[in-house]
Amino acid sequence: MDVEATVIVLIGLLGPASVIGWPFLKQRRILVPWRIGNALLAEGRFAEAEAKFRETLEMAGGRFGVDHWRTSLHMNALALSLVGQNRLDDAQPLVERAFAIADAQKPLPHPDLALVFVGASIYWASRKDDARAQSLLERARREGRSSRHVRAAIERTVVLRAAQKGDEAKAADAYSRVPTELLKERDVGKLARLAIKLLHVGDARRAGQCLRAALSVVTRVSSGEFAEAFYRGLLGEALVRDGHEEEARRELEQAAVDYDAIVGGSHPASAPVLVVLAELRARMGDADGARSACKRVLRLAVPATSPLEPYRAGASAADPLEAERDRARTLLARLGQPT
Repeated sequence: MDVEATVIVLIGLLGPASVIGWPFLKQRRILVPWRIGNALLAEGRFAEAEAKFRETLEMAGGRFGVDHWRTSLHMNALALSLVGQNRLDDAQPLVERAFAIADAQKPLPHPDLALVFVGASIYWASRKDDARAQSLLERARREGRSSRHVRAAIERTVVLRAAQKGDEAKAADAYSRVPTELLKERDVGKLARLAIKLLHVGDARRAGQCLRAALSVVTRVSSGEFAEAFYRGLLGEALVRDGHEEEARRELEQAAVDYDAIVGGSHPASAPVLVVLAELRARMGDADGARSACKRVLRLAVPATSPLEPYRAGASAADPLEAERDRARTLLARLGQPT
């Protein structure tokens, strides 16, 4: 198990300032090291994060008491910094104490306290006790269901474990339960790689699910850029394979328009989208539209100074653009159009 990656899924979700810092908001003594600690965890600098969380744990214990539920959040954070260093024996008493405090709260005074159960789940998974780890995740789901942030932390943990076990379907389903607005730029590549694996095994429905999520992020953070056209094109292909032809046509046509606006109407980046669009139009009875898309593919050219690999001047049979041209020629021949 990749312990480091599993710990990092909780970055920024160990407890908002309103929970961790109150009533330190005026002097902010506890918030500064807490935020620094989380930033260090995000960078995988676990030993430095440990020092910050030892500092916040001491302050929390002094202000709230060592048995207070707010203090258990700091115990959990410190334990995770130790788990990230694979210091499981050092982490164990912190995990057990934080869990005991959280377990005694009925009901939980705040949904973020469910993150203590997530931390304990990560710990026991690192101990290879998968049954206990799964039970703790389910407990966290029940206790933290009212918080979007807690749900996101839980499902990200599930995503990572499923991906490590090669269970792409379970990972995709977990990603679908992360609120879309909480997905980050760093999720986009993971979602795309997951979608491609799912397409390879014929699970177009889940692949489309992942690509919708990826597209929602890129349109939110970089509207009108290359990434938006790229992920829209992939989504169109997944929709074709899943049998949603009309929706797929709209996405593919928009992706083609986006590519034209971003890289120009003759750039080879749009070739895969145009070929899939041509094949779809032919299937939907639009032979003229299919021919038009195929002819566009045959007119595409690699810029002599293009920095984009693997496109290069002097296409060969192994070149991706030439492969798309071959697909376009085959479709034109099937449609009775000379090439």
